[in-house]
Amino acid sequence: MLYPNINPALMTQNAKTPRLGVVPQVNLNNDLPRKPDYSVDSFFVIGRVEENGHKLNYLFHIMAMHMPIPIPRVAKKWQVCFSVLDESTNYYVSGDHIYSDDQVDASTDHFSIKAPNCEMSGTWDNMKIWLKETDFEIDTQASAVHYPVFTRGSAVFDLFGMVVHQFSIPYMKTTGTLQVEGNTYHLDGDNAVSWFDRQWQKQNFKLTTEWSWMAIYLDNGDIISILDSVGDTDTPRFMSVLHTDGTLEHATDALPFSESATRNWTSKESGQSYQTRWDLVMPTFDAKLHIEPAIEKQEIMSAMKKLAKYEGSANVTGTYKGETVTGRATVELIKI
Repeated sequence: MLYPNINPALMTQNAKTPRLGVVPQVNLNNDLPRKPDYSVDSFFVIGRVEENGHKLNYLFHIMAMHMPIPIPRVAKKWQVCFSVLDESTNYYVSGDHIYSDDQVDASTDHFSIKAPNCEMSGTWDNMKIWLKETDFEIDTQASAVHYPVFTRGSAVFDLFGMVVHQFSIPYMKTTGTLQVEGNTYHLDGDNAVSWFDRQWQKQNFKLTTEWSWMAIYLDNGDIISILDSVGDTDTPRFMSVLHTDGTLEHATDALPFSESATRNWTSKESGQSYQTRWDLVMPTFDAKLHIEPAIEKQEIMSAMKKLAKYEGSANVTGTYKGETVTGRATVELIKI
């Protein structure tokens, strides 16, 4: 069971009860569809399936970009990137597609994005998440339960001088099928869960930027979303913790990822060097978490070299609030 100690009701019902603290500056329903006025518009899904002795992780990310190439001509592109990892066999596949704007049908008045090989559409109560590749197919329906994570409480923050909007739905109850290596895995709503991340901003593509983000599930049901950046931001490190009772707690005192890292890995494909093992220290939560990728090589190469990134499925061990915990995480490492 991948839903420990959480509220099983639909997120859309739970969200009707206001929570104490910072008022979010986003609207869960109105801000789900496409936002064409922003240069980066992101829809990100990570999923986990446990069936027949296999532990499978998948990533599916649709991102719209208005990139100046060169200025003032603006290229409207869509990136669809993906990865699948079977931790039981170490099977791993990843990649991306770059589509022109006229190849993607994206609505602005309701949530529907359709590209040649994929679709995300529907509502929080019933969302279609479909991606077909040569080596695998994700064919699922997801419904949001529990509570959302509003990053830093408001879901709006400064990053490298950009105003970034971001919120996450960490518990998407997921049904359907996942086909990998000729095998079909059935997702029954108890053996599978997805995390949906929504983000948009007016990106400055001239900047050289570097940030790291981790989405962490702890076995007690708590969720940690933690970001670290290298550069000029109002707060270079911050974390939001969603507790099992639905409350959100925020902190900025985690040690830098660079000080927590204990191992580096260099990609032969991109030449990029990534930190790939950490002992995260989070004083506010009396926490020290060891984060270690299930396999080290989890870089997603892109047809546009600038968009190569590390998206690693990882295991978590350590202590949290004085208790021993385990868990799992997705680690995102970006260098643009």
